[in-house]
This record gives sequence, structure tokens and C-alpha cells, in this order.
Amino acid sequence: MYKVAVITDTETSTGFRLAGVEVREAATPEEALGLIRDYAAAGYGLLVVNEDLLKGTDEARARLLRGRDLPVVVPLPPTRAHLESGEAYIARLVKEHIGFSVKLR
Repeated sequence: MYKVAVITDTETSTGFRLAGVEVREAATPEEALGLIRDYAAAGYGLLVVNEDLLKGTDEARARLLRGRDLPVVVPLPPTRAHLESGEAYIARLVKEHIGFSVKLR
């Protein structure tokens, strides 16, 4: 069984702590990358990371996790995502990650 941790901002950390999840707070993407590095070295299986804390770290994360199956890094939608419709949110994510706009039917 693998361990799970959440890396997020101070606004959302309390809810995860109340749910009994291990949480570390980060204020910048660089801090989050350092925590991802620490958790990867400790053998964690799943890291849920606030999407805002992943911005600009794609190449560094790819180098860090190259050749590793774990941890799996799952982006956590930021708190502002609830203002978008589900369709708009998915379309934005697709555009950010593959560079193309898609129209969902």
C-alpha cells in the first residue's frame, strides 16, 4: 500500500487535514517542486497538488520523475475553478496541456 499526500495552499489545507489526509503547504511552485522531490524520495504513491502550484514546473517535474512509475501527481483544481462550468474547466485544462482548444459536445 502506498502513501498519499496533498500539496496545497493554506486556504484548502484545513479541509484535507480534517479529512485525515497528510498535507503540506506551499506558497510557490518552487516550494511545491521541493515537496514533490521529498515525497518521491520517500516512496509515496500519489501526490495531489494544487494546480496553481504546478505552473511553470513541467520540465523540472518531468526530469524529477523520469523513469519512475511513482508517485503519480494529480492536479487539484484551484478554488477559483468552481466559478467555471465543468465543460469550460475541462476545455481550459485541455488547452493548457496540449495547446489546442476543443469544443465539447
